[in-house]
Amino acid sequence: MNWEEKIKRLAARAQAEQTPHVDVTQSVLHILATGEAQPLTAAERLWMWLAAATSAVAVPAAAVALILYVRSAGPLNEIAEAISWAIQ
Repeated sequence: MNWEEKIKRLAARAQAEQTPHVDVTQSVLHILATGEAQPLTAAERLWMWLAAATSAVAVPAAAVALILYVRSAGPLNEIAEAISWAIQ
């Protein structure tokens, strides 16, 4: 039996299996009704602070990049205007 036949047999067995019935609605509704918040783990806190810090750095960096782009685009526009006669 080659690999293709083995995979086809395995796929047929997987398709024949019934999925288990899982009902989590009662536990979810209980958590929502009691208003219990799950405490954050140390790793989740770390990622939260890392996301906040990178956002705080990204906004000023984007502003600086925009200012530098606007300032550097001026000389490029002057060069384009100076050689615009060649394009016409």
